[in-house]
Amino acid sequence: MQYIDLGHYSTKKNTVNKKKKFIKIFLIVVLVALIGYGSYILYWPISALIGQILKQPSSVLSFIKNPGGSLEQTDGRTNFLLLGIDKRSNISYVYKGPNGEVRRNGFLSDTIIILSVNRNTNDVAMISIPRDTWVEIPGWDGFPQSSGKINSAYSIGNSQNYPGGGLALAKKVVSETLDISIHYATRIDFEGFEKAINTLGGVDIIVERTFDDYNYPIEGKESALCSDGTIKCRYQHVHFDKGPTHMDGTAALKFVRSRQGTNGEGNDFARAARQQKVLIAAREKSLQLSNLLDPFKIKDLFQDFGETIETDIDLEAVPAVFQLGKEINVNSIRTVVLDNSKKGLLYNPPSNDYGGAYVLTPRGGWEAIRSYIKEFLAAGNEATNSETAN
Repeated sequence: MQYIDLGHYSTKKNTVNKKKKFIKIFLIVVLVALIGYGSYILYWPISALIGQILKQPSSVLSFIKNPGGSLEQTDGRTNFLLLGIDKRSNISYVYKGPNGEVRRNGFLSDTIIILSVNRNTNDVAMISIPRDTWVEIPGWDGFPQSSGKINSAYSIGNSQNYPGGGLALAKKVVSETLDISIHYATRIDFEGFEKAINTLGGVDIIVERTFDDYNYPIEGKESALCSDGTIKCRYQHVHFDKGPTHMDGTAALKFVRSRQGTNGEGNDFARAARQQKVLIAAREKSLQLSNLLDPFKIKDLFQDFGETIETDIDLEAVPAVFQLGKEINVNSIRTVVLDNSKKGLLYNPPSNDYGGAYVLTPRGGWEAIRSYIKEFLAAGNEATNSETAN
């Protein structure tokens, strides 16, 4: 994909250069408005849309001539599915075919979050879904219905040519599993996430508790043969102290990816809560005046995300997303993480029933989870604190 250099203005007077100059100015104005008024989370899909503008400059005129736009909604809510994947190593997904065969391939959706905005009350809710949740994968032409972890849907959709690709299949699986309309979806690669945090100058996080992870994977050494006959050379030790912490992109990525932390941080549910915390902190950092008034930083943010984002939001919906972002009070975002605690809605069944894989299934059936989510969203602005589903 090719991108226009927002920091370089040609002195040539031909028509092509005039058009490029117009696009550059337009993009800077749009990005400043986006970061100034929009939620950090909604920055992802918009950046991808601007990539569409760069590929088809004529679409800018259509955008300006038809600025109204509208967002899909159900019962006053617009729901976005946010996926985070890690392309730095070929981490396999897992799903089971109709004959019980376990298949592996592709990239995991390491992070799965539903961002739900109530268009009438401006309530914002975030729901984190564990990647190991076991779900039904629908069949289509050339691919039979099967079962697998929910994080496999994106890869299966891409590798098996699902109509609309991985985003479309991920939306369908989440929607049908939780009985909730998913109107839009966005996927970001962690590489872009790390670069963007660095471009912002890092983020400030309140670490809830001190923890260590002695088995954090070292990039590029996932399959290393260690000289001492063990696999210790594949991992590194990461440590976080309780309290206010400034993190650069590398530290923030370790903070959200750590899976084997001590002191209660060694599970996907604690990790999901950390992911939500970093997303909100990054949004706050993007709103700082020094970032808003720095066109070079805005340009760098666009480039950081531009090659690592995929979205299905149409260009015509951009003005409506802007307006939505202006109305959101991100300081009162309500968050929930579905978990398998003693009273949680999920539990870990015997792995032998799932080809030896660690999976999570509903403790009381899917209807209990669907009812919980409906009640959580219906609460509107009444709840303001983070919680764990139980």
